[in-house]
Amino acid sequence: MTPLEADQVGRDVLGVVRRLCRRPVDVVAHSKLQADLGFDSLQTLELVAALEDEFGVTVPLERMPQIQTVGEAAACVRSLLAENARP
Repeated sequence: MTPLEADQVGRDVLGVVRRLCRRPVDVVAHSKLQADLGFDSLQTLELVAALEDEFGVTVPLERMPQIQTVGEAAACVRSLLAENARP
């Protein structure tokens, strides 16, 4: 089990990325969305929208450039979920 697969958020993010990825490659935490998985800007926006729907969060525009890898996408989702859980 990889570190990304160690929690439910990581597994769910992997599932979303795998569903949207058009290349027959193994998707792992350090996979770069553009270089390794072939995501273009539209596909990256589709990924963000899918993550927002999957987790019930809103990814602020200023965080989008920080999402370059699958692991960074999972970290962003975890952070947003933690922020939403605070009273």
